[in-house]
Amino acid sequence: MRLYTYKDPEEHFYGFLAYGATVRPLAAGGMRVHPGLTVQRIEALAATMQCKESVLKVNVDGAKCGIAYDPASPGKKEAMRRFLRFLAPHLDDRLSLGPDMGTSFGEIEAIAREEGITSVKAAIGRAQGLSASEMRRRLDLLEVKVGQLTLGERRAGHGVAHAALSAARTKQTGDSFLTGSLQGFGTLGRGTALTLHAAGVTITAIADEYECVHAADGLPIAAMLASPPGAPLREIAPGAEVLPREAVLGMHSHMLILAACESSFAGSSVEAVQAPVVAVGANDGLSPQEYGRLAARDVFVVPDVVAGCGGSAAMDALFAPADLPRADTVLETIAGTMDALTNQLFEETGQGMTTWDAAMQMASRPSLPVDAPPYGLRLLAGREKRRRPVAARSSNTMAAELR
Repeated sequence: MRLYTYKDPEEHFYGFLAYGATVRPLAAGGMRVHPGLTVQRIEALAATMQCKESVLKVNVDGAKCGIAYDPASPGKKEAMRRFLRFLAPHLDDRLSLGPDMGTSFGEIEAIAREEGITSVKAAIGRAQGLSASEMRRRLDLLEVKVGQLTLGERRAGHGVAHAALSAARTKQTGDSFLTGSLQGFGTLGRGTALTLHAAGVTITAIADEYECVHAADGLPIAAMLASPPGAPLREIAPGAEVLPREAVLGMHSHMLILAACESSFAGSSVEAVQAPVVAVGANDGLSPQEYGRLAARDVFVVPDVVAGCGGSAAMDALFAPADLPRADTVLETIAGTMDALTNQLFEETGQGMTTWDAAMQMASRPSLPVDAPPYGLRLLAGREKRRRPVAARSSNTMAAELR
């Protein structure tokens, strides 16, 4: 772990950049803006990102950065601008920056360009051997709409959704009609919701930091996604039952998706969970002890270091091919990768071993040589295998969604 500390010269808040390791030619991670951000949180998030890259077996180290600042403050943009100036030497060297809580890729990238930084992902091009024009062509794909959201908005949630779908198949529920509950409706949650909906899953409950909305026959996902991000759930799901936010954790559904923030069960008990599958999209969404308690109740949990690989898998799918991929092909590749990782997780979860233990085992295996390109040399078995449909209408619905 290597840490860099920033103190803002104007408002005197602190910022941090942590690398999970400093071995590989590229390090990737998101930028967080949160008033309670601490150095301990940034280091923990960088360690989680390091595990994700190790599970995925790309030649990339993990990183995380951010500022202790209120994202609702009118000074946010200028605060981010000053922090990006601090990050500039790292961006020029090996740091590939993405969004995290309180930020979006679009706003980070726009501020960086105003500061004369080609892209917050320019380090990928240097490490991968891509020209500036080719990098721009590939980055532009992130702005292409695939369904109701752009590729950039969908990529991480798409990975979480396919981890959950693969786990549901693994559990062999025997049901052709699957239901899901979703904690979190920010960028990650919205991307997850779109992919699950396109795959034929009926989402019956969604919670944000304020409340939970529930409809036994399914929430109007398309209409909810058409509403502005952050809109009150009760307003974008008229007619739905409004419940306390923690109610989502105990819903009777085939899968529970944790896509909000760390410590997903803060103030609640994991014993409330009724779903046979839990997919943890949020970084540090569960503690290792909570994995054990869920395993004791025969709940199959896909840890954050597996289910949360979608963003990194998207970079592999976007930058590894010799030719420019299509946006829908990137999503298909992410789906195949997540299927393979989830299946591997299931196979490696042995007697007395939780899925967290198995994920740590996956992460600890040797990675690529450090002199290899960051992306394109993954040897994960079954990556290109065709995925099985989840419900009778899944494949047709997904094909329509991707057109």
